[in-house]
Amino acid sequence: MNQPQPVQASGSVQAIVIDELTAAVVPVLQRRLRDALTTNGPDLVVDLEQVQVIDTAGIGLLIAAKNSAVEQQGQLRLVNVPSAVFNLLKTMRLAGCLNAEPASNDSDEDLERYFEEARAA
Repeated sequence: MNQPQPVQASGSVQAIVIDELTAAVVPVLQRRLRDALTTNGPDLVVDLEQVQVIDTAGIGLLIAAKNSAVEQQGQLRLVNVPSAVFNLLKTMRLAGCLNAEPASNDSDEDLERYFEEARAA
């Protein structure tokens, strides 16, 4: 498993999450996002393009990061959200709250393939 990597991006901090956003990586990412808010300001952009797995701990982290940014008069944006993750956030009524932007290259075919693979497992 690769570690999430925060980078500076045009006045906001962009965190690139690799592979998964699960309980296994939440403690590391939580510390890095907290440090980024303290050091670089309240605006966070989280790139979820490579996320293949997300669990409730990961969703909780995103909500906590959003709340922390708002407390500091900033905002959280999720970019390149894979269709399966975006649809989960929509179902949970969190896509708008978390400023989630779907990946432009995702399609309904990708989502169908994801569900077929999940059913087969």
